[in-house]
Parts: sequence; C-alpha cells; structure tokens
Amino acid sequence: MEYKKKVQDRVEAIMPDLIVLSDTIWNNPEYNFQEYIACEAFSSLLKKYGFAVEVGIAGLETAVKATFSSGKKGPHIGLFGEYDAVPGMGHSCGHNLMAAMAVGAGEAVKSVIDELGGTVSVFGTPAEEGGGGKVIMLEKGVFDELDVAMILHSANETVVNDISYSKTDVIVDFYGVKSHAATFPEEGISALTPVLELFNIINAMRLEIAERGKILGIITKGGDEPIFIPDHCQAKFTVRSFDMKFKFELLDRLISICQSLASVTNTKFEYKLDGYSYEDIRNNPTLEDLLKQNFISLGEKVMPRRKELGIGCTDMGNVTHEIPGLQSYVQVVPNLRGHTVEFEEAVGGPEGHKAIKTGAKALAMTAADILQDAKIYEKIQLDFKDMKL
Repeated sequence: MEYKKKVQDRVEAIMPDLIVLSDTIWNNPEYNFQEYIACEAFSSLLKKYGFAVEVGIAGLETAVKATFSSGKKGPHIGLFGEYDAVPGMGHSCGHNLMAAMAVGAGEAVKSVIDELGGTVSVFGTPAEEGGGGKVIMLEKGVFDELDVAMILHSANETVVNDISYSKTDVIVDFYGVKSHAATFPEEGISALTPVLELFNIINAMRLEIAERGKILGIITKGGDEPIFIPDHCQAKFTVRSFDMKFKFELLDRLISICQSLASVTNTKFEYKLDGYSYEDIRNNPTLEDLLKQNFISLGEKVMPRRKELGIGCTDMGNVTHEIPGLQSYVQVVPNLRGHTVEFEEAVGGPEGHKAIKTGAKALAMTAADILQDAKIYEKIQLDFKDMKL
C-alpha cells in the first residue's frame, strides 16, 4: 500500500503537466502518421521527467519509446499511449487522454521503481485509427523486451475486460474486355458480372455465418459509362470475427469464391490486402483483476464489457497476442459514446482531466502490484501461456 500511495501522490503532483499535454493534443488534431505536435509534446514531457527517449523508432517519425530502468532485476512494463485523431472528427475517441494517462502512469511508476526493481517504458504509438502503428512497431521488434503491456482507453464506462474484432481488409479486382454495350456487346466480357454475383453469394452466406463473423463490402469501381461493358471493376471488403482463426477462414473463403467466379465468367481476378490486419484483443485475466481492484479503490464503478457500448478493432489486439497485456477503459462521462461530437467536447474539458488522473493512478498502481510481487508476475505469465494454447 505504501507504493500505491506514492504513485498516486506523484500523479497528483504532475497533473498540471498532464493537462497541458492532453489539451495540446486535443487542440491540434493530427491524423495517421502525421502526429508531429503530439509527438513533440509527448516526448518532451518524458524527457523532462528523466526518461531515456527515442523518437522515430521502427521507421515511424511520430513513434516514441521512453525508458527508465532501476538497474535491478524485475519485469519490464510497457505503458502505451495513442495520440492520433479521428479523420474529420478531431479527438472524438479521446486519444489525447490516453497519451496523458500513459505519461502520468510512467512517471508515477518511475518514482518507485528504484525501490521495487524492474524497468518501465512509455510508448507513443501513432496511427491507431487504421494505420496500424503498433503492428509496425511490433513487427520491427520494438516491444520484444516487454514482459507486460497495458493501455487505458477513454470511454463512457469504466471497464477492465474487452472485446474487439479481428479484421482484415481486402480489395478485389476483376478484369474483362471492354466493348460498346449497345452495338457490339458480344465482343465484351463484363468485369461487373462477377462483382455482382459475389455480393449475392456473400448475402446468401449470412445465415450460415450468423454471429461468428462478418463480410462487409462496397463496390468501389463499377465501370466508367453505362454504354460500355466494363473491363475493370473493383470492390473492397472488411472481414471480421471475434476469433482470429475464423476470420482467416472467412477471408480464404472469400478469395476462393472470387477465383471461382473469375473462372465461370471468363474474367481475370486479383486481390490485395488493404492495410494491416488488426487482431482480436486477448486481455490477461490476472492483469484485469489487478486493475479492477485498483479502480475500485479509487472509487470507480467497474462495469462489465457490453456489446451495446460498441465494438471496433484496435492494433493493441496484435500486441496482446504476443505479450501479456490488456486494453481497458476509464469513464469520462456516462452515456456518451466515442466518435461523437459530444464525446470530443467532453475529452477536452474537466471530465477528461479527471479521467486522466484516475487512469494514470490505476495504471501505475497495477504496475506497482506487478513489480513488488513476483508471484503476481508468474501468474500473469501462466495466464498468457494458457491463452496461447
């Protein structure tokens, strides 16, 4: 309890800095891989606190790694922040708060780590809103030394467990032969025919797929002029499931259907993946239990994760497949969903500032639990091994 009191006190002491950081990011919304103002504010504050800071890691200009080591044996804990905005909607997802919570928690853990041992790293991760910043950083080995990875997201309820889709986006192209549809239709091969049939088949598959997954798509190119039989048509799909394995089964089936349609329509088929796959979140149950107790001790009402709150995708899911970790939520205001104008206003005001304090304290307290008790760390690792089976 002594260490938990110390980290809470440190968060209280640096709240003015954290509010300035959050407000700077909120007032300057920046999008995928363009978060220059946010990156500078994030990294500068960590330098001020005495962390060893690297900017531009993994070949990403706006990615940050800030580390402080006690020089003693112990777990290496990673605290993740995000700071990209939602295209066209500013910080309606509250990433400005997430950045401030990560820095606040990191500095609070640093205040006790010389006594507890171990290492703490704070990461600024760009382009969560579709760009896959964490996926790139993961693939480049940035997180290889971590034993635990944690992130807190702003929300309308405080929740420790999480669900998210595993998703892969794909673009499919069909090629035929162009001809004048009114005068010489027999000379053409329509690239639109397999696209239309593809949507009919996907629609017919909904019953058997049920709630196990989704294939959602749009036609992005259906031809140039109605007087011509189109020689190139294109569609874009997002394939999703709560189960990564079933997601890939659906993707394979989609590609197989496309290939069959190309064969029967005498067209040519090509496809390419669109961006990075985001995998389903795999929260570590021991980390969830620790965080829940710390939230409760701070006076938070911890709610179950409900589908009604909305379900999306996150590149933090990929991290939890490789490192024991979690993504959890801290309440900003009740009854306001993210990605709305009202939520954007809330995360830039007093309610958002209060959430920074609560979230930073809860993260730091959870890290202190892990650092001071080897049995807890062992249980986290056992949970992770069970998840990987």
